Formats: sequence, structure tokens, C-alpha cells
Amino acid sequence: MYLLLPQRAGRLGAVLVAALLVRNAAAQNAAPLATDTVYASFSLYQDEPETTLEKTEIVTYDEEALASPFSFDVTYYLYSDYVFRGINFSEYPTEGREKPNHQLTTDISVDVGALFGQQPGTCGTFSFGTFFEWYAMQKVFDPEHGGQNLQEVDYVLSWAYDLESIATSFTLGYTFYAFPNAKSINTQEWWFTLEHNDAWMWKWMFPENEDGVLNPSFLFAQDVEVTHGGCWMEFGISHDFELFENFTLTPSMIFAMDHRYLDPLLGTGSNGASRLAYVQYGITTTYDLTPALRMPDWAGALTLSGFLYFNDALGNPEDNRLIQDELFGGMSIGWSWGG
Repeated sequence: MYLLLPQRAGRLGAVLVAALLVRNAAAQNAAPLATDTVYASFSLYQDEPETTLEKTEIVTYDEEALASPFSFDVTYYLYSDYVFRGINFSEYPTEGREKPNHQLTTDISVDVGALFGQQPGTCGTFSFGTFFEWYAMQKVFDPEHGGQNLQEVDYVLSWAYDLESIATSFTLGYTFYAFPNAKSINTQEWWFTLEHNDAWMWKWMFPENEDGVLNPSFLFAQDVEVTHGGCWMEFGISHDFELFENFTLTPSMIFAMDHRYLDPLLGTGSNGASRLAYVQYGITTTYDLTPALRMPDWAGALTLSGFLYFNDALGNPEDNRLIQDELFGGMSIGWSWGG
């Protein structure tokens, strides 16, 4: 007798059932069969194969927690003039056409909290920066001291912390100014800055906005060497307008205050006074090259900027020819990584 059964030998129960059915059929039919071969056909459904479900655990990561506590920035500037606090350090009477001024800044920072496994920003950020200024006509500009074209090198230490309760970033710093051609006028100062996010003031007009509108800022710096305690202050406002994707236009305005700083610095023989030195009007355009160059995240970011400034000298500083109206500008390219 042949049984058309599933081929899996392990299905012993199905075989026993088939055998019993055939035996019962033969017992009920006493008449002899026409043939000695009886075919029994069964349609048996096999059990579905056992399925083992594996549980996949999805792990999510906090991007801020994975970010490197270190960051690095380097930026090259090309200026028509080197104007610092109203003083033009790259212009002489017979200059004629503007001679380019080259500058380079570097900055390395570490988020203290992230460095020790805490939430980024909890302990602020320490930074060390440098500034290099190179002028091709240095010997003509300052024939008395002569020497190399590297006119100035600065070293900057700072600590920054976000005061979230008042939407303000606070930075405390120290700068050492070195002049390779005139080391006798090397000087140093301590300073602090405040940068405020004023979005809260404009909620009645822009309820969904979280970014600053005027972004007010304040700088206070006190020289502790050459000017014997002279102070410099700046009140600024600015706003970023994203004209199109990755392109930003930023107009700005700065009111500069001189408190016994310019006269001692320039050696006029006067102790100086407290006065408004100038108003600076500026406009900066910035294009983020990172998406256009398809730079991966690990390669950092690359930006290209252009800027134009006008310093409107005011009152006694201009009348006494300490400073004058200045129109200058240039471009920069910067690379940043980390953070």
C-alpha cells in the first residue's frame, strides 16, 4: 500500500492517521477488492515553519553629546587698509593707490563641559587665538623702525559662557599686542564682551522668531601698559538677512567711545578725555561654500565673505587729527572644524 504523504519523516502523527483511515475502510468493505493495490490520497497541510523573531534595538545618539569638544578656525583676510580703533596703520602720505594688507587669524577652542563628559556649554569655552598682520610697504610706512613686513602679532586668551537666563553670551579675555619692528610699544589689555539675543523684545511683532533682531553687543577693553589704563568701548547692532540659500547679508553699526585711550596711544602729550570717537557703518556678505563643494561633515565648513566699512570720525578726535574718516574694505576666506 502506498501512502501519498508529506516527505518530512518527522511528521509521524500524519503517517499514523493515514494508516488508521485505510485500516477502517478495509474493515467496512468485506468484498474483495478488484486489485491488490489500494491508493489512499490525503491532502495534509503542513504546519507553518517556526519563525524566530529577532528584536532589533534602535539606538539613538545625541548629536551634541557626540560632537567634539574641540574646534578650530583659521581665516585669511585681504584689506585695503588696516584700520584699528579708528587709526589707519597702513597708509602714508605718498601711498597713492591702496596697497593690500594681509591678515590671518587662528583660534582653537575647547568646550570644558563636553571635555569632561558633561552637557556642552555647562562650563563655558576656553579659546586661544592668534592674529598676524603683514604689510608689503611696511618700510615706507614706518622708516624709523624699518625691519620686516610682519607689522603686528597678537595673542588672545578668552573664556566664553552663555547666560541663558538673560539670553546673553559673555566673554572675558586678555590680549597681548606684539610689534616685531617696535618692541618698545608692545602692550596688553583685558576686555569683555556681551552679545544679547533680543528676540524677546519683538515677540509682539514676530511671535515665532527665536533669532535676534538687532543683536546688540558691547565691548569694554582696558589697556594696562602703553595708555596706562586707557579704556575703549564699542556699542554695536547688526542683523543677518538670508537673501538666498547659503548667502547672508549683514548690515551693522558701531558707536566707539574713547576714554583716555587715543591720546596716550598716539603720544600726543595729553591725558585724553571721554568722548565719542566715531560711528562705523558696515555691510558684510557671506557665502557658505560647504554645500557647493559637497564637503563631508568631518571636513568642516568653508565660507567666503566680502565687507565694506565707513568710519565717520566725530568731534575732538577728528579736529585734533587723531583719527579721520576712513572708507575701507576687503574679503576673507575661512575654514572651521569641530564643535
